[in-house]
Amino acid sequence: MKRSFLLIIMLCALFTGFTQSITTVEGFAPTYVGEKVEIFAFEDYVTRVKDKLAETEVKEDSTFELTFYNEITRKLRVDIGDNHFLMYAQPKSDYKVYVKGFSPYLSKEARKVEVEFFFIDLDSTDINYKILMFEDRQLSFLKENYKRSSMDTPEFVAALDTFKLRCTNDYEEDTSRYFKNYVRYSFASLDNLAYKGNRNRFEKYDFYIKPQTVLYQNDRYMDYILKYYDNYSFQLSNDLNQEFYDGIIQASPTLVMNALGKDYALDNIRLREVVMLKMLGDVFYSDDYPQTNILTMLDSISENALFEKNKSIASNLKYRLLELVPGAEMPDFVFNVDGEKKGKNDFEGKHLYIQFVRKDAEKSERDLPLVKPLFTKYGKYTDFLTVVVVEEEDELLESPDEFIKEHNISWNIAVVDENDPILDRLGIAAFPQYILMDAAGYVVQAPALTPRPNNEYETIEKVLFNIHKRRKALENRGN
Repeated sequence: MKRSFLLIIMLCALFTGFTQSITTVEGFAPTYVGEKVEIFAFEDYVTRVKDKLAETEVKEDSTFELTFYNEITRKLRVDIGDNHFLMYAQPKSDYKVYVKGFSPYLSKEARKVEVEFFFIDLDSTDINYKILMFEDRQLSFLKENYKRSSMDTPEFVAALDTFKLRCTNDYEEDTSRYFKNYVRYSFASLDNLAYKGNRNRFEKYDFYIKPQTVLYQNDRYMDYILKYYDNYSFQLSNDLNQEFYDGIIQASPTLVMNALGKDYALDNIRLREVVMLKMLGDVFYSDDYPQTNILTMLDSISENALFEKNKSIASNLKYRLLELVPGAEMPDFVFNVDGEKKGKNDFEGKHLYIQFVRKDAEKSERDLPLVKPLFTKYGKYTDFLTVVVVEEEDELLESPDEFIKEHNISWNIAVVDENDPILDRLGIAAFPQYILMDAAGYVVQAPALTPRPNNEYETIEKVLFNIHKRRKALENRGN
């Protein structure tokens, strides 16, 4: 009986804690009626991989509501229709926002922009209010004091010191550690301005970085850290740079960590592991470092990192590095083509030119007829696939016959709904968009040239012509 009573108490406490961490975002968005609204958190700021927290649609009365679990203060991204905006959220808080519409002069394909929004009845103790007021204060200071004529004068240094001191005193009683750190690393960014008497690189490390733990979810802190350690291999001494290189040649995270530990600005082990991951990403596309070794190291770090959060950063970084770039292996995909499931391996042996179009988008439809002559000329050695993106429950998902007949399509065609994860995996952000894959399953171009001339009068035809010419020559040589 006593055990049952204790169990009930524990469950009640757990439920209470969960409900206290629920955050709600209510919105009013007249321009976006019927559009999807999604809210994301950034899993980390090294890769900016996003984690979806909630989604809904804007109702006919122009309102929407998103509810999600949120136990820490952090920055969030809200995607609405084709656009987005950024806001902060703290635990146990509710928000009301008004989202401004996009410009009517933008085409649907061009609307992937950050839009303005306004908070309604925002409490003065909320993190958004504090940051907005501080940013306005900082901007006013810069407008008044940071001028070309004052950069080399002691007056600016004195004004900056006074501004920092006043802010520090004004926020001394504030209980939000997130906000205080936000202010601190805003000051750090001000120290990066070009002016006479600013701190040198090691002084900045001693003052801003060395005393602090790693603030993974504070965007101001992470922005400062990522800039401080950007392309850091070039800032290492020659000996340490060689040790860093040797560690990668041996695909050993341990050797790299030991080498970096000899650098003055990397004595913090947790931060050192984060910086090592950033450095591996920075040199990944360099011809001097073997990519396979770096990927092997990321696999190892994702399993054996000294700090749990760094495991997920390593995993996310590998995902980012393998996004579509020339020479990268094409991700696996499966499309329903003519009633048959076709994946990457089904197209091996020939190049594959994939066209992504959106149903009823004028720019997409104008490109469709341009594929036919290319298919006719180069179809022997290059496969063609048009992927039509439609809304959920569109009738084309059942059968593309009507679309095929309307546009006279005689090559491979597949239809996917706009929420299909393969679109994100392949980086399809606008329409029409193209990818060219080689016969071995590796990316040749992404985005690829289109059938329509670009600003330099280039089209995909020259590439397809050269593929056709080489393959035909090899075939004739074999005969």
